Amino acid sequence: MKRLLYFAACILFLTQVQANEPVARLDSLMDLFHNHNNFTGSVLVAKNGEILYAKGFGYANIEHRIENAPCMKYRIASISKQFTAMLILQKVSEGSMRLDATVAEYIPDYPQPQGDVITIHHLLSHTSGMPHYAGIPGFFPLYGRQFFEHRDFVELFWDLELMWNPGERYSYSSFGYYLLGYILEEVSGKKFNDLLAERVLNPLQMYDSGIEDHRSIMMNRAEGYDFLLDGFIRAEFRDLSTALATGDMYTTPHDMVLWDAALREHSLLDSEHQELLFRPNLNGYAYGWNVGYRTINNTDSVYFQQHTGGTNGFTSIGTRLPEDGYYILVFCNTRPGEIRPIERNIVRILYGEEIDFSRSITLATARILESEGLDPALEYLRLQLDTNGEPQTGLQHISTLGRDLLWLNRYGEAIAFFSLGTSLFPGSAQAEMMLGDAHRAAGQEEEAVKAYARALLINPQHRGSLQRLGQ
Repeated sequence: MKRLLYFAACILFLTQVQANEPVARLDSLMDLFHNHNNFTGSVLVAKNGEILYAKGFGYANIEHRIENAPCMKYRIASISKQFTAMLILQKVSEGSMRLDATVAEYIPDYPQPQGDVITIHHLLSHTSGMPHYAGIPGFFPLYGRQFFEHRDFVELFWDLELMWNPGERYSYSSFGYYLLGYILEEVSGKKFNDLLAERVLNPLQMYDSGIEDHRSIMMNRAEGYDFLLDGFIRAEFRDLSTALATGDMYTTPHDMVLWDAALREHSLLDSEHQELLFRPNLNGYAYGWNVGYRTINNTDSVYFQQHTGGTNGFTSIGTRLPEDGYYILVFCNTRPGEIRPIERNIVRILYGEEIDFSRSITLATARILESEGLDPALEYLRLQLDTNGEPQTGLQHISTLGRDLLWLNRYGEAIAFFSLGTSLFPGSAQAEMMLGDAHRAAGQEEEAVKAYARALLINPQHRGSLQRLGQ
């Protein structure tokens, strides 16, 4: 009898170890990203609505030492688009909107020819031909801090020239989703935030989610930060009236589990119309979701539904693996944030694969710079960069470090890093241009002109250098 009880206890112990093994591996993974790559935010993994892992890292508010947690409210930026798509399809299912209807049918004075050729489908699938924010040069410095009534903001971009005929190509456009939000207001006669609460958030009891207004007092709000060398600064302010229906939501990881359940159970939309949310169009973009297959190992792949988000001080990614019921959320209250490698490694752990972690070369160099000085940092970076490969990755590290140093008015150190770039990648016009920019920031105009000239010797058509020389 004792032997039988001992055997049963062993079986129970082994079962618990096996069940907890993914959790232990997730803890180990996140410790690596938090301790070595400065990840701050919250991570949640669920399966068929059951939370397998949920944990916060770093601070939601650095000034007051308030720790991150899965109950914290984060801006989710463009993950908001999937909620806008849901509201549109609800209207389509009820017959008050049509996917093939043109913008002019809902906004009669919308400029032509855009109003008569862009459809709701084009806007949902990013095939309208409308530009992204870059369609207005200097958009964020000019308008990012400004409050807009929704109609006024639509008029800011509504007559921009289309990049191509609607339906011909995919190109991501937040202006397109902003327009969808405004159309929803016109069709429903309600403000977008009221419509979202009425049709999605309240039915799902997502009471910790909504449209962010910087003037409101909100408990458990995570602050957004920019990463600078080996530290943080407060993120630049953005008035979210410029992000209607395209990137203005906040939520918690816990609330998003309720959203995943609604999609799994079709509780907000009938199966026929919800299928459109995930039906791929050009470039694998459906309606508010990227969909497709990703490789797990040499022989296996898994179907995914995913979207990322990025705004001032926040980066986020949400991935559904519906065939196995997994839901993965990585909310980060810094920018940049390593959301993609974290999410990718979580998937590897869930399917029994080894993790693929790399320490951030940029961060490691910054830490050496701050603790040991310039020369050891330059030598470390020199050893880390692959001078026989493409310069793009190496220049990204150099650009980040040099840009941060310029922001801190540490011009001599910035010039030293950009000079390293020109020596490691002597055939790169981009490296010379970045060095020229550093000299110009330091007030060394003659040296800047020389660097731009060297860039043009490498590539006579290098646009950045031509612009800087006024040619």
